[in-house]
Amino acid sequence: MKRFIKWLLGFVFALLALAVALIAPINHTPLAKQSFHQTMMQRLHDTQLSTSTPQPIEVGWSKFNIIPSYSMPMAGYTPKDKYESIHDSVYCRVLAINQGTATYFVVSADLMLFPPVIKTRIESELQKQNKNYFLYLTATHTHSSLGGWDPSAVGRITLGTYHSEWVETVSMQIIAQLELARASAKPAKLSYFEQEAKEYVENRLDGTNGKVDGKIRGVEFTRADSSRGILVSYSAHPTTVELLSRIISGDYPNALTDQLEQKADFALFMAGMVGSHRLKGVTGTDFQRIDSAADRLHYKIEIAPRSPLPDSIAITSAHIPIAFGPSQLRIANEWKVRNWAFNSLVGSLQGELTVLQLGNILLIGTPCDFSGEIFVNKELEAQAARLGKKVIITSFNGNYTGYVTDDRYYEAGNEEEVMALNWVGPYFGEYYAEMLTHVIRHSPTTSTPLP
Repeated sequence: MKRFIKWLLGFVFALLALAVALIAPINHTPLAKQSFHQTMMQRLHDTQLSTSTPQPIEVGWSKFNIIPSYSMPMAGYTPKDKYESIHDSVYCRVLAINQGTATYFVVSADLMLFPPVIKTRIESELQKQNKNYFLYLTATHTHSSLGGWDPSAVGRITLGTYHSEWVETVSMQIIAQLELARASAKPAKLSYFEQEAKEYVENRLDGTNGKVDGKIRGVEFTRADSSRGILVSYSAHPTTVELLSRIISGDYPNALTDQLEQKADFALFMAGMVGSHRLKGVTGTDFQRIDSAADRLHYKIEIAPRSPLPDSIAITSAHIPIAFGPSQLRIANEWKVRNWAFNSLVGSLQGELTVLQLGNILLIGTPCDFSGEIFVNKELEAQAARLGKKVIITSFNGNYTGYVTDDRYYEAGNEEEVMALNWVGPYFGEYYAEMLTHVIRHSPTTSTPLP
């Protein structure tokens, strides 16, 4: 009996020691008192945005199929070790904007997010080439495309076995496509468009009182030979295909770009502020809903008035690293996984804001599922408008730091987005709003605001 009691006490002690090593309380220290916040505010203050003198531009584009000749895991809400069929091919698309000696690229992949490992690989290769290139990365956020691109422990579990050969192949193909897009560039003019499409999106965290950003926004490039390219962004999650499906599909963004390319020569979709937004108002089977959503959004783009920019524009660009505190992956309302354990399983939190301003059109890329509800509640669009700017905020710019939703859900909600997928803590909605506000206010304002 004494031996059993000793064993039991030892077992209990070991469990307690393990719990202390792995679990810590959530840090509720106010944002303004956090050292990472102070670091970031100083960094933003010190950041010098690179702005060109107003000049004409040339625009080119390219795309390539990223599906390999062998089956791979799929990335979505549930792990799937391989795909079994292909409904529609998935691509990586590249748009190149040449101005003087610089080239600015917008790159979007038909994936759940732009893989950090591919971002690192192509940035490393471009540094070796020592070219004056700027990368703005994003993804369509389809939940029915390829996985196998995250080498972390959690990535291998949730996204399938890591396929280093595919990662290397796609990375090198992107490098090649950048050159193809750059070399194909022709003189071009651009215009901005937006159209309200609120009836097709809803707040999935609070369907009754939650705010949504429902606008479809974009930039259209018309080249001297009359060919056209279109960038478009919308904030509804592409989760239309059934969760357990093993069918590859780019979801409604792919169907939309296909429709756009029936009249235009190139179309690229950028996942918008999808953090708490999902499609609504479409019915039928999976692919009927996809086609219906594409039809309706395509119509919205067709009827949207275009606001042309001058022939010569200034281009502003910046990569602004974000300061993070220790991770706060919750396992209960007031308890989190310790930072060292999170880093071991997922990798350390890192990311940046990507800034690309074309005349008065300001694109800002974020390393997360950023929520359009923050955009609405903090009146970021109105702030930009007062300065004569149009702002397009996109998600998944080559790193991933979880969901960033309105902070009011943190204490009140038990949804997956604010429990398992919030990795940063109870105040990051406010944090991102501050950073985005700073960029909006301090990026250049020209004398020719858009109507």
